[in-house]
Amino acid sequence: MGNLPQSEKDMARDARNNQWVLTVLIVVATGTHVCHAQAQDETWRVVICGGILQNAEANEAQARTMTGLFTFFTDHLGIDREDVSMVCDRESPAFDANTVACTRESLQRMLENLASNDPPAGRFVFYYVGQANHAGATLRLNVQGQDITHDELARWLGAVNARQKLIILDCPCAGLAIKDLVDPNHIVVCSARGDQYDSPRFSEYFVPALLQWPAAKDAGNRLSLLDAFQTTSRELDAYYASENCYKSENALLEDDGDGVPSQQPWQFQQSGKDGAQAARFYFRKVPKAPSPGDQ
Repeated sequence: MGNLPQSEKDMARDARNNQWVLTVLIVVATGTHVCHAQAQDETWRVVICGGILQNAEANEAQARTMTGLFTFFTDHLGIDREDVSMVCDRESPAFDANTVACTRESLQRMLENLASNDPPAGRFVFYYVGQANHAGATLRLNVQGQDITHDELARWLGAVNARQKLIILDCPCAGLAIKDLVDPNHIVVCSARGDQYDSPRFSEYFVPALLQWPAAKDAGNRLSLLDAFQTTSRELDAYYASENCYKSENALLEDDGDGVPSQQPWQFQQSGKDGAQAARFYFRKVPKAPSPGDQ
């Protein structure tokens, strides 16, 4: 039949090219959707809560904990700042224009707002650091105005819409709250048993364990919650031994849902108890894009 005229060849080639471009666009769009879905699965919501102030030394320690946690979640993990909420006393050194004054009512509102999130967050973290006392078997978190009982807190946290939750209570008698906080999708960390009334030092070691972990420790630049907990427990033991004083706090971890926590969850493979979820709960550092000044 002979060759097609050049113009018809061009038209046929253009049609093939257009079909190829359309195919690529479909693949890219599909891939973008998948990546977005995966990113949504790993979204975080974080609430860092400081209780009522006590004295100058304790106030400074509490502020270091709160600002250190904020730095860890935003700068180290790359979580959007609007997804990390700070709630503390107005007189705290950590209080600023982006911080909510901590009362029973303000914390309840914040957690109820998170309960209405749709789609749910991949991971939710609640971290309380501050004073508390007990009334019988009830833990009372000390905030401005009316205290927060642990059963109220458990109800508010239980309603938060998230795939997995990490709840950390650093306060005297924290262990009293464990049985009401347990859930198959919860990891609960308490800085002291229910019968330990002194102010714990847990956060003074736990937060640096998060901020200072060596980047080369894991091929994926990750730190597990279990590693951070074990490091903290080991350093607390060393502190009390160096001071030659009675150890007034025993950190606890519960993640198997039976309501019975462990002081040594890193032995979960031998015990078959708490620690397996915490070993798989990873914090991953996100490399920062270079700023214009670095280029």
